[in-house]
Amino acid sequence: MSRRLPPGRAAALALVLLYLGFVALYLWQAAQRLTPSIFSDELEIAQISRSIAETGRSARRGEAYGLQSLYTVLLAPAWWLDDPKAAYGAAKTIGVLLMTATIFPAYALARLVVSRGWAVFAAAGAVTAPALAYAPFLLEEPLAYPVSTVGLWLIARFAAAPSLATLAPAVAVCVTAAFVRTQLAVLSAVLVLVLLALGWSAERLRRWRTTWTPADWAGVAVLGVGAVLLLSAFLGHASESWYVTTGFWKGRLLEYGLWAVGAVAIGTGVLPFVGGLGALAARAGESPRTRAFVLTAVAALACFGMYTAVKAAYLSTVFATRVTERNLIYLVPLLFAGTALVLEAPRARPWAIAAATALSLYLVVTTPYELASYPYGDAPSLAVPAFANRELAWDQAAIERGLGVVTLVAAALLVARSLLRGRAASAVALAAAAAALVWSGGAEIYAARGYAFQSELLQSNLAKPLDWVDRATGGEPAIYLGQSIDDANGIWLLEFWNRSIRRVWSMDGTAPGPGPTLSPDLASADGTLRPHPGTRWVVAEDEVKLAAEPVGPLRNGLRLYRLDGPLRLQSSTSGITGDGWMANDASYTRYAAPGTSGRGFAKVYVTNPFCAEGLRARVTVRIVRVVARGKQ
Repeated sequence: MSRRLPPGRAAALALVLLYLGFVALYLWQAAQRLTPSIFSDELEIAQISRSIAETGRSARRGEAYGLQSLYTVLLAPAWWLDDPKAAYGAAKTIGVLLMTATIFPAYALARLVVSRGWAVFAAAGAVTAPALAYAPFLLEEPLAYPVSTVGLWLIARFAAAPSLATLAPAVAVCVTAAFVRTQLAVLSAVLVLVLLALGWSAERLRRWRTTWTPADWAGVAVLGVGAVLLLSAFLGHASESWYVTTGFWKGRLLEYGLWAVGAVAIGTGVLPFVGGLGALAARAGESPRTRAFVLTAVAALACFGMYTAVKAAYLSTVFATRVTERNLIYLVPLLFAGTALVLEAPRARPWAIAAATALSLYLVVTTPYELASYPYGDAPSLAVPAFANRELAWDQAAIERGLGVVTLVAAALLVARSLLRGRAASAVALAAAAAALVWSGGAEIYAARGYAFQSELLQSNLAKPLDWVDRATGGEPAIYLGQSIDDANGIWLLEFWNRSIRRVWSMDGTAPGPGPTLSPDLASADGTLRPHPGTRWVVAEDEVKLAAEPVGPLRNGLRLYRLDGPLRLQSSTSGITGDGWMANDASYTRYAAPGTSGRGFAKVYVTNPFCAEGLRARVTVRIVRVVARGKQ
């Protein structure tokens, strides 16, 4: 006689099995990711966590630096492994285990409003999202995603049953979350909005509001507007990004914020987006848990949406115009939980589904697909249009039409679920749930494949073995010395794979961060530089030749030197780009280093194949004597 598991144990077993299955998938994806690729973010996390592992303090390139994220502390044990590949593998594994663990708080969040089975669906949706492609990255997201989900669950639980016992853990997680990722300070704003909403709907305040006159309501409205303006002024004083975007780029706030929302909708297959928004149209007589979930979801949409809009608009003024889905991934567990609420029972309001569908149609045709930028680091969901373009040969117009059809089909499934009853309704609900998971999971897989391919390209251009500097120096400290650095990827990867490189210097001040850099001074015409690096090992670009003993062959334009005395240049070249061409000017300097020959000849070749026929260009060649003047 067979025995069936109790519903609670069955759900727990399903969660554990799903967790293990997704962990296996994401660990396999992690193994395909051969080297970091999101710079300089991943290098900074690696530097700080390595410093914590080695010295117990947070530092970048040996200089003390404030602890930016608790994730660096959790990653620190990975760097206790001596082998760099094993250490990197351990760090990726930590990320996969943590980010996939979102399945458990996502289940708890959905369980507030739906049955166990549908809560399992919502939990699975939260960890099939394209954002899970970030799991093996050395970024804050692998820890921030589950912590944010825990925070949203605790806020909703408090809103459902307000008490000190439910408020305390919500406050604790919201405060701690800001130390995981500064963006998650938004959770505190969500909690404040929920507290204000609960206070506004309190019975005592409701009775008092019945006595208000029109003048009282007008006064309250004026006070509310004043409070908003005061808050905006405070945020503008405390945050440059808030001041710049809300003061001068208001149009970009809405446009770029909606781009991020559109990416989330596309990556999840639109249906969870429409269903999640449709669930927010609460009906009269809803349970306290459902009202609490709706309140939390609305507050989270407002706060995370505003943060993302400000971030995207500000980035466009100081860096580049980006689709910043990366800052909005924390809403995915709420969207899947809301979709589960709509699919489990016929509660969706037709007007709410229609409004969400209209918004989705607008988003899928106005969000930039960035087809030339696969994989797209800030928006893994854009792997969906990339797949249609690269694998199905669809152009922009075809992708827009296809996503429009998907949006209408999603809306039809949700409307059918609200109208049908019995087995037909259950079949539609299950089909919609399966379609959402397959779409979302497929988007994650294609995004992860793109990131893996990107890492393969980067790794293929590195000298082998990857830790060749560590092997040659025996782990002794070394510095990197370059000039006219126009592509920092090679330096970042060399620094990541070789722990012995403690400093990055540049003759012309172009050394890349993160962490401190230095441009040494010329002490004399014999090429002596100061200060001395304090180490006998220097990795120099071929354009910077040292008067020192070279160790080993030239590797990808880099040479390792062993110093026996001061750091001294033999010759240096500047103004030459990585592809071998120059811009307006370039120079070659030969110093009177010991052992350097005296007078000689210089051959200068000048070509201009890009100059149109008949045009002339004047070229000036100067040969001058090297002197040390003003530290240069």
